[in-house]
Amino acid sequence: MSTTIEYIRFDTDDPAALTAHREQLIELLKERYGDGFQGAHLARFDDGTVMDFIIWSSAAVAERAAREMPGDPRAQGFFGRIGTVHEMRHAQVLHTA
Repeated sequence: MSTTIEYIRFDTDDPAALTAHREQLIELLKERYGDGFQGAHLARFDDGTVMDFIIWSSAAVAERAAREMPGDPRAQGFFGRIGTVHEMRHAQVLHTA
């Protein structure tokens, strides 16, 4: 298994509401995926789009979460604030310092 980064860039109509639901989403990820979820960063670009940068223990866990989480009712406070998704990618980590 290899650490995997999930990168999603999207629009939101309310960054404050999105951020307010972030802790609930993080707790859900920890509960459901345990050590498979290794961390996350939420950031906003100068153009107003938002980036979610999530670190997973493997590509399999990342892909599973990408399938499962958007439909989980407990995560709708966060996912309901996501508008157009401009990019979603997974990448295998080659080196960490």
